[in-house]
Amino acid sequence: MKRNKALTSALGVVVALTGVFGLTACGSDDGGSSSSNDSSSGEQAASESDIAEDLENARTAVADALAEDDSWAQIMLASDVSAPTVKYGLLVVPYTFSEAASRIQGTVNIDDGKYTIDGDSAETGQTWQIDQDGTITEVTE
Repeated sequence: MKRNKALTSALGVVVALTGVFGLTACGSDDGGSSSSNDSSSGEQAASESDIAEDLENARTAVADALAEDDSWAQIMLASDVSAPTVKYGLLVVPYTFSEAASRIQGTVNIDDGKYTIDGDSAETGQTWQIDQDGTITEVTE
């Protein structure tokens, strides 16, 4: 029990520090134009998505849970738990997204080890998606 709590606490600290460093890196501008998007395409590069870090952290939380037990068909990301726990027949893992995201998918469906997690940018309203391999793409309707 103490080992799980320690691992979860350590994971939480790593996720929090990653967010802090990411926000610091995003905030340090070299003075150049921040509008590096090709205006003809109107799409941001996936690496430039303002919620990429949130999606990567969500993917890491799911991947870590699956590394412990890959039999789960659904994993829920929730801010109201401090350690992985089973609720309502789902594995619920701690996860909180930053202010960059207005939404990150809460329940992740896993099919044969494959899954996607989507989220919406608070700034642009764009929806982005990350898969189990870490590939981020913009969701288009």
